[in-house]
Amino acid sequence: MGVVFQQIVVVSRNPLFEMLPPNPVVMRRKLNAVLLFLVLSLALTSPLISTSSARSVHETTTYDLFPQGDLTDSGQWTVGATTSFTSQPATYTESMVADQRITMVHERPQNTDTLSYWGLTSPSESDNVVGAPDGLYMWSTGPVMSVQDFDVTSSTQYVITSVSVVLAFKITDALNIDSVRLSMDWSNGSEILRTWSNTGSSIDYINGTHYSFDISNIDSWTWAMLSNAKFTMDYVSVGQTDDARLELDAIGIDVTMETPWYGGEVAQATSTANGHALPVLDVDLSQGDYNGMALSVCGLESTDGQSIGTWTSEAIPVPAEQSFGRIHYVVNETGTEANVSVQYATSFDGLAFSGFTMYAEDDLSSAEYIKIRISTDIACVVSVHVDINDPMLSIHGRIYGDASGINATLSRWTITVNDITVANLPVELGQFSHQIPIGHTFINEHTDVVVSIKTWFTWDSDGSASTTALEINSIEISGGYDILYDEDPVCQLVGDQYLTEDGGGLFVPLLTRCTDDRGLPEDLGVSFANSEPTLVDVSLDQGEVRISLLSEQSGSSQITMTVMDAAGNTHTELFNIFVAAVDDAPVLNEFPALVQVEHALETTIPFAWSDVDSSTTAISISANRSWVDVDLNAETITLTAPTPGYTSVLLTLCDATSCTERVLDLEVVSLPDLEITDLVIGDDSNGVFVERESAENGQFLKARIYVGNYGYANAEMITIRCTVNGQTADISSIPTLGPGEIAVTECSFQTPIDGEYMVVDAVVDGGEVIDERNESNNDREASLTLVEPVSSEDQDVDAGISTTTIYVGSLIALVLIVAGFTLLAPAKIRKYE
Repeated sequence: MGVVFQQIVVVSRNPLFEMLPPNPVVMRRKLNAVLLFLVLSLALTSPLISTSSARSVHETTTYDLFPQGDLTDSGQWTVGATTSFTSQPATYTESMVADQRITMVHERPQNTDTLSYWGLTSPSESDNVVGAPDGLYMWSTGPVMSVQDFDVTSSTQYVITSVSVVLAFKITDALNIDSVRLSMDWSNGSEILRTWSNTGSSIDYINGTHYSFDISNIDSWTWAMLSNAKFTMDYVSVGQTDDARLELDAIGIDVTMETPWYGGEVAQATSTANGHALPVLDVDLSQGDYNGMALSVCGLESTDGQSIGTWTSEAIPVPAEQSFGRIHYVVNETGTEANVSVQYATSFDGLAFSGFTMYAEDDLSSAEYIKIRISTDIACVVSVHVDINDPMLSIHGRIYGDASGINATLSRWTITVNDITVANLPVELGQFSHQIPIGHTFINEHTDVVVSIKTWFTWDSDGSASTTALEINSIEISGGYDILYDEDPVCQLVGDQYLTEDGGGLFVPLLTRCTDDRGLPEDLGVSFANSEPTLVDVSLDQGEVRISLLSEQSGSSQITMTVMDAAGNTHTELFNIFVAAVDDAPVLNEFPALVQVEHALETTIPFAWSDVDSSTTAISISANRSWVDVDLNAETITLTAPTPGYTSVLLTLCDATSCTERVLDLEVVSLPDLEITDLVIGDDSNGVFVERESAENGQFLKARIYVGNYGYANAEMITIRCTVNGQTADISSIPTLGPGEIAVTECSFQTPIDGEYMVVDAVVDGGEVIDERNESNNDREASLTLVEPVSSEDQDVDAGISTTTIYVGSLIALVLIVAGFTLLAPAKIRKYE
């Protein structure tokens, strides 16, 4: 995103704003008249201010037209190698992109052939041994057989790589104590090459494959040494049990040597850059001055097709902060560029131009404006272009290795851009760095930049191994550029706003009435500068200007609103907000919808009030009920409701000029008050309930819960939950319990199997379903000591306790509890009367 140059508008602050305090309290009525005068004055003397600007260049940047030229991403390149003039894969050439470089390696192995040479003479006069194997042989059981004189004259120009002795011989029977030796004599010495003994069976290298023995490592062989070498086969007989003989057909040598060969392979690497406009201007051929020229279907051509006509373009401005490069033109397929001449004129202001000069394919970097003149007689000029910034391809690398065997004439490497060859260079060892103009490759509707590197490795070799590599370290294409233009956002005016103290705020649509050339309205940022933030709050809410009045404030505020796009371009507006003063009535805050109080019980209810325009001494409050007392300073209402049911109290709060009323709705209720007066743990397994202070583990017991109602209303469906060590053991219930009544209910449970102590807890109305005067007296607990069960003999002894005694004791305890409750209940009842 770009930014246009921002216009700055300085607005002096109106001194009249300083005269109005943001929170007037005294002399409000006099200030109202002053404020009305100021509102009219400011509306006339403070015009709405908004900034705007024309289109401008915010920023120009260079653009890398071929970013993959850094060779960091091999995935952006297509590489391969083929045999010259075919699509067959290359055998000795490879192309790769790795380690931030392109490498095209031609690694050619040694080319060899193997020829056999046979001895031409025999010093031992073994005639059948001379020459190549032919089935005729000499045999021996003692005398030696030798050959020499190898004719190698046809191969002496080649380099020897390896040598082997080749034998066509046969040992007719197993050798146990006799042996056969192969020896060699040459200019540098003699040596036994191989001895056969203890063979175990016959050996036959005549009727099948010939025997070969490598002697490459014995000496550094030359053709002269090989041609004069002598080889001897010797049967060494001990003369005892062996009955074998040596049959020899021929002795020769196999020589492997480097031999000439030739061929050609091509390596290539190609990559395409796209997504950006190319730095070239297409000249409009439909505009300009025609002199003996006309614009036809194919392009510009002479009006009569014979005489020379000219066409001169209109003034062509160079893009901002760029420079002209070179002029290019295209003729139709039947034409020729030789019949076209190009001239140009330059200018710095687009008005005064120099004289026309013949164009010599140089760049025009010093001109701000140019005109192009095309002249031709028989050609048709299809298009005319001017590249910008003289686009150059820069390539750096080296050719290294061993160039021996490489044909210097036929081995080349080329660079093509958009299928146009821009460089054709020899494969020569050394570093290279080339800068090549390529503006002419950006015409003909090209929108991509396709760069292809090819290397032809053509060899005419003597057979030696060789490695040659082309390495490219970087490829850069200059001339790309970006020009960022931008305009300020444009918004309709908000305008001055007139409000009243204590009135509602205001929403003014904004972003829906704004436009921006480079973004969406909802992406615009909005900020506000508020001269009186204690008067109003101004912000943006869902694309609208929200003006919120602050409590009990009046006066005026000057707002500077700035609308900014993502690039920092702004639209600025200055407007005023005027808030007229209002004399406020006292405020008595609302009460809850329904306040519950208890019958015949004094209750205090808090309330809140305020009056921004009056002091406390000027405020009064009254109630319409005699049993209601209001304390204005303490902000409390004290009442004792005489009758159950629903009733209301009207409260009136007044200052010197106005009053405010509120209704307090009451629900007067009579409530029960449940209390567990006693919790007794015992055992009634023998038919009589016996209180227990200890029990056996796993014993079944009962808890008797005594529940009293000390309130003024019946309690219905009373539930009592019993827990043992925090775990619910049983739930009991009492259908109804009237005021002053007491009831007894029971829970059954089993003591824990393990442990030495347990706690039994009884809770009445644990879910607080019944409204009560006091919810804190609804539980009671008791504890027992646990002992392990005694044996059957101990139980018989314990069983001897008189059940009559237990029964009598339980009755006495029950009588005492009832008597105590009878004496206590009237006292509690009198307490709540």
